[in-house]
Amino acid sequence: MVDFKIKLEINQSIEIIENQITYKSSIQDIKEDYVLIGMPISGSRYLLMHPKSIIEYYMMNEKEVFKCRSVVLGRTNEKNLQLAMLSFPDVIERVQRREYFRLPIVMEAKFFPLPEGRFYMDLKDVPSGYFKKLENTITVDISGGGIKIISKQNVKKDNYVLLSINIPEEINVLCKVIRCDFDNMNKNYKLALKFERIDERIRDNIIRFIFSKLREQSRLFK
Repeated sequence: MVDFKIKLEINQSIEIIENQITYKSSIQDIKEDYVLIGMPISGSRYLLMHPKSIIEYYMMNEKEVFKCRSVVLGRTNEKNLQLAMLSFPDVIERVQRREYFRLPIVMEAKFFPLPEGRFYMDLKDVPSGYFKKLENTITVDISGGGIKIISKQNVKKDNYVLLSINIPEEINVLCKVIRCDFDNMNKNYKLALKFERIDERIRDNIIRFIFSKLREQSRLFK
């Protein structure tokens, strides 16, 4: 555990990742000895929460994410709502700001450097023909704010790049190059890309993907 206390608030978001499924919930009430949350749900599927079991979850505020652990104390029903009673959270890990936590990961991706000197407001400005020119590559790391990929060519800073990744659904993102470093050992370039004017729903999907992979990694080392 880390020596840090979370400021709990009503409606604070909670995400539990179980078997690669993200169950969402939020704090409904804060009692003297426990916290009440809505029964975590994914689509129409509720997460089974057995009394005395221990759950790990991510709790979010506007700036940060905390990996927490609580004991399930039981269930209750208030105002026709099924609620779970949790012990006050112990913080396992304090994660960086949501969009900037960077996960090292090697996975397949596709990209295409867009013509130099062009400005793109969003993906709608990118001619459809460029989507047919996407080239295979691999990633180095990813965050909610950007991604690092391998490139055989030098792409100048501030140029735009079209990117396609699977998380696991395929998404297309407009990116801008913020750094291009030559790797002498592997004789290629590492492009640090920033997501440009990304839809916040897509960013949230990327962040959920990152936390899912973090959960998988934590299981490997238990």
